[in-house]
Amino acid sequence: MLSEKVLLITGVSGGIGYAIMEDLVIKIKNLITSSRKKLTDFLKLDPVPRNLEHIPLDLTIEKNVQDLFQQIKKKYGRLDIMINCVGGSLYSHPIEDFPVDEYDKVMEVNLKSAFLLTKFGIRMMKNNEEGGNIVHFVSSSAKNISKNKAPYGVAKAGLAHLIHYAAFEAAKYDIKINGISPTYVFTPRHEREINEKIQKTGVKRDEIIKSKLSRQLLKKELYPNDLLDVVKLLITTESITGQIYNCAMGEILSY
Repeated sequence: MLSEKVLLITGVSGGIGYAIMEDLVIKIKNLITSSRKKLTDFLKLDPVPRNLEHIPLDLTIEKNVQDLFQQIKKKYGRLDIMINCVGGSLYSHPIEDFPVDEYDKVMEVNLKSAFLLTKFGIRMMKNNEEGGNIVHFVSSSAKNISKNKAPYGVAKAGLAHLIHYAAFEAAKYDIKINGISPTYVFTPRHEREINEKIQKTGVKRDEIIKSKLSRQLLKKELYPNDLLDVVKLLITTESITGQIYNCAMGEILSY
């Protein structure tokens, strides 16, 4: 039962992570969140739920991730579920023009942080009699081409295979590790980017949206709340591991 679980959500200040936090905070025993921002910078809930604790950290640094899990162990004694929402494409350039320092940053945010969280997540969850559940957010860019986003696509493809390796290694501890791979999600940040494009180019919103949805079979916008059913499935499953769920409105058709 979720009401007895201890849950960690990372990247919670972003649109997807925040929606998951809002949905689960009333269903979970203890909810720990982490992102670079302080809680007061993004939390809309008032008062702050008593079962919610936020630990602001840069999760691309190993010591920070290690400290995060040590704090969780010291205060709660266990961790049952982890949902990792850290990520972002960050920059846009053709490969021939992509600065190496920006490439490194994309890799750190999208892949290194996931590796570190998986590493320490397995270490902690393997002590649970009933194992645990880890869910990472991937991206349709891991399979499809996103213009001028090569490092992001490469990092997310790496994350998808990290899930496979981690699921293989952690199965002996009954830890289930899976991924959710959405297409373009209309988060508040993406809405701001769309509005900026409208102001700069004069292109109408309908035309921008049509372009965003062009590869989808279902021609409708994907919002963070649309992902909650799949999240619930993967944080409670006892039979699914090593899988990447394509929540892409039919944009990706593959086994």
